Amino acid sequence: MHKKKAKPKLKEDISPNVVPMIDIMFLLLLFFMLGADMSQRESIEISIPKASAVPEPPKEEDKTKRWIVCNIYHGAEGGVCAINDNGGVCREEAHWRWAIMGVDYPREELKKQLIIIGQDYLEDVADEKAGKRLSNYFLLIRADQNAPYGNINKVFEYAGGAGIYKVSVAANKPIPGT
Repeated sequence: MHKKKAKPKLKEDISPNVVPMIDIMFLLLLFFMLGADMSQRESIEISIPKASAVPEPPKEEDKTKRWIVCNIYHGAEGGVCAINDNGGVCREEAHWRWAIMGVDYPREELKKQLIIIGQDYLEDVADEKAGKRLSNYFLLIRADQNAPYGNINKVFEYAGGAGIYKVSVAANKPIPGT
């Protein structure tokens, strides 16, 4: 008599190995996070003053530079200022706004924020006895063309107090032929 072979049992518990898929997802996430432009764009529209001569920016911008952008713009409560709306120069202190990285700050708070930000990225000093360590940040001041110069001067003063000495002021290129 011939014995029949028993059929092998079918394995009911088939589950895919998800560990490699999770590893790939983390690698893709890391790739896109590092490759993305994480810098905060300045969304405030400012009418920047025109300069008589603006130097050409370098062809290859150094990506290692860390920038702080300070915006000074007109923003009256309720959005109404007859002087500014008619193209005049508004001297009302309460109408001017100061913003760093898109966040509005009162004057004294702006000073504190610049000090806090400036301490994050200090220059390497070979000799600690040389004195105060300065910030390695670059500060760009974007001010409305009608902004009182005293506001811009205050930002320079606050930056100096925070150890930020690499300061630029934004300007528009002159229109050719004018």
